[in-house]
Amino acid sequence: MVAPDRQFDSLRRVAAGRFAYLSRSVVATWVTAMAFIAILFFGWMHGKATIEQQLREHVLAMAQLAADRTALSFDSVAKALQTIGDGLGTDDLEPAQQGAQERRLVLQTMLIRARGRNPSVVSLVITDAAGHTLAASPYHADGASSTIRPKDIPPLSQDDRDTPAISAPFRDPASGIWLVRMTHRISGSSGLTSGMLLANVAIDEALGRIFQQYPIAGGDMVSLHDPANRLLASFPPMVRPEAARTEDGPGIGNASAESLDESVRYVTAPAGDVVRLVATRKLSRYPFYVSYGQSVDAWLLKWRQEQFVLAIASLAALIVTAAITTGIQRRLALTGQLQKVRGDLEETNVALRATLAAAEMLAARDQLTGLCNRRNFDQRLEAAIARATRHGDVFSLLMLDIDHFKNVNDYYGHATGDDVLRRFGEVLSERLRPYDVAARWGGEEFVVLADGATLDNARMLAEQIRESVASTPFSPVPRVTVSIGIADYMQGESGDDLLRRADKALYGAKRNGRNRVIAAESGQTSPMLRRQSA
Repeated sequence: MVAPDRQFDSLRRVAAGRFAYLSRSVVATWVTAMAFIAILFFGWMHGKATIEQQLREHVLAMAQLAADRTALSFDSVAKALQTIGDGLGTDDLEPAQQGAQERRLVLQTMLIRARGRNPSVVSLVITDAAGHTLAASPYHADGASSTIRPKDIPPLSQDDRDTPAISAPFRDPASGIWLVRMTHRISGSSGLTSGMLLANVAIDEALGRIFQQYPIAGGDMVSLHDPANRLLASFPPMVRPEAARTEDGPGIGNASAESLDESVRYVTAPAGDVVRLVATRKLSRYPFYVSYGQSVDAWLLKWRQEQFVLAIASLAALIVTAAITTGIQRRLALTGQLQKVRGDLEETNVALRATLAAAEMLAARDQLTGLCNRRNFDQRLEAAIARATRHGDVFSLLMLDIDHFKNVNDYYGHATGDDVLRRFGEVLSERLRPYDVAARWGGEEFVVLADGATLDNARMLAEQIRESVASTPFSPVPRVTVSIGIADYMQGESGDDLLRRADKALYGAKRNGRNRVIAAESGQTSPMLRRQSA
């Protein structure tokens, strides 16, 4: 028979063992539950951080796209002003009282066409050196534009640059929309300012045209601000024109001027009903900021709901499991959507790069003749001089001028003159070798870089061009001839020196009766060619 004390000790040991087992089970259960909840919680936080990072990247990319495309809209206006300015001669910019009505109509038509190609341009004005309006579009009885008044035209100075300048934003008193004025100063051959081009550009039109091609989702928006954070335009519109005339509307949120940096931030709308993730980017070359905001209320609400689910999951493992499954599904869905958006952005970037490449190609060509323009030719000439300096290569320069071209414009009109220039460019291209470079130098003057050609070779090429032009019909003009001056490159001289010698030879050809070829003096010229030139 077991003693009572020993029996009690045995029961006590069994009870202590069971208690220890239960304690370990409880601890293990709680540790497992807490580990499960911790894993779920950290997974939820990681998923939220991942989605938020992807949204940030999307908002940043869209803001950069909007900034780049808005800058391109302003660049197109600046290019249009540059094109108009290049097409204006000294006679076109004489004071209005000295000009003929026909010239005013030509300038007026030029401005109307330019506005038609640039929908964001509200008005265009051409002035002379004194600031008097020569032509305007839209045209009014007083000869001025409704949005560009004489007092708005700044005084001209001799040291103004040819690049278009952009003014501070201002409101159109008629429509209440924000405008910006782009000014292009035109310099004559003497270097003095001979006139000015002014264009009023509608900022909301420049911004809104982007998202006609790239639509944004509901609740999202994009806006344009000046450095003082004044709202200049928004898409979709936030402020009506009637309200815009009385007070400035806010941007995406009520950010101060100091907050116009390029960070990404959460902003609550003034009404408090929309929360957006907003990115701001500054336009290159222009003093404006673009803010793109994407509504995040939907996904923020889902994550807040899952916070409540996590609180319930600490008491019930089943609810925690369901919350994990829901979170994974939502994460996969949002990740798929963001991957699609990322793919769309990649396609957009490819298309944008192709557009920029095409624009660069167009910028290197003369729009009328299809030949190289002056800037591109200058680059080709500098490269040829560098090769000649390094390797001793030879080349020659031809400078051509269509004889009596002013008479063609006077008797047959500028349209016929343009046709003559186009046809002349075709004849010139047909007679050149594949590695020769032809360019329109200005007006009716052209230049040809004959690579590898001595002065004798250049003279034979020039005679072939002269004969081809003289035998080519330029209907309705009875006959078109060309005078040509040639010069071969001499070691050590600059491009300007070579052009100056060719131009001097061209002047000799025109002075000696035109429709002829004159060569500049050169140490490489054969004796027979010297006697012919003399």
